[in-house]
Amino acid sequence: MSFSFNSIQNVDYLFGNNASHIALTPLVEEVPVAITINGIAHAVMMTTPIHLDAFVIGFALSEGLIDDLAEVRDLTLQQTENDSAESTILSLSINLDLSPRKLNDFKRIKQARIGATGCGLCGVESIKYALPKLDTLPKSNNINKEDLLHLRELLFSTQRLGKVTGAIHAALLLSEHNQPIICMEDIGRHNALDKIIGYALMNNIDLHNHSVVMSSRCSTELIQKAVRAGLSRLIHLASPSTLAVTLAKRSNLTLIHLPKKDEPRIFSLSE
Repeated sequence: MSFSFNSIQNVDYLFGNNASHIALTPLVEEVPVAITINGIAHAVMMTTPIHLDAFVIGFALSEGLIDDLAEVRDLTLQQTENDSAESTILSLSINLDLSPRKLNDFKRIKQARIGATGCGLCGVESIKYALPKLDTLPKSNNINKEDLLHLRELLFSTQRLGKVTGAIHAALLLSEHNQPIICMEDIGRHNALDKIIGYALMNNIDLHNHSVVMSSRCSTELIQKAVRAGLSRLIHLASPSTLAVTLAKRSNLTLIHLPKKDEPRIFSLSE
């Protein structure tokens, strides 16, 4: 698949690791990214502008816009500058061209959500979209608590931006043998996970029996994204919410909390 880039001065930074740029950035970067689907406005996300190709592909999969990379026909990135009296603010727009079938699905769902806001059942409809029915993941291999003890330090050691800027979330993808594959960082924890999901999809990595270690707490949105991507385990440095645990067990996703001092807490169907 070939992606096209318009008016971008530093594609290597936006779509990969540019160490020289990172070294010159003492604060974490945050830019608005407008996502459109075949030219139709969909969402504006505040994100850190690195690995944006993985981010938008992962976002599309985890939000149910696509089921497979082949359904993305093209990805176009454009850069704009918004001038104000004080400064110039960089913003980006990413357009995903989807296959005709997925575009029709997108339009139908978008219209249904717009229609729901004008009916007497809008609260019920909103909850349905906020808590969609998720598939049940296939059974995954068990993980030993001893294999979890070094993951907090491993996550910190694989960060690049975090060592320079701080104040950034990280997500580390681990293989089925608990070996690090790639660490993604972003000002948004959801974005960091989307970058992992997109990277896996773009590199044909089946996430069954794989784990993602995240610096943040775990909420329901992260559970939904992980299940849609087929990830077997989510491991967090902060406590999950009660609803996140309930949804994880319902979908057979193993959810793990790594406290600073106490033993790991494993939430799974086998508890």
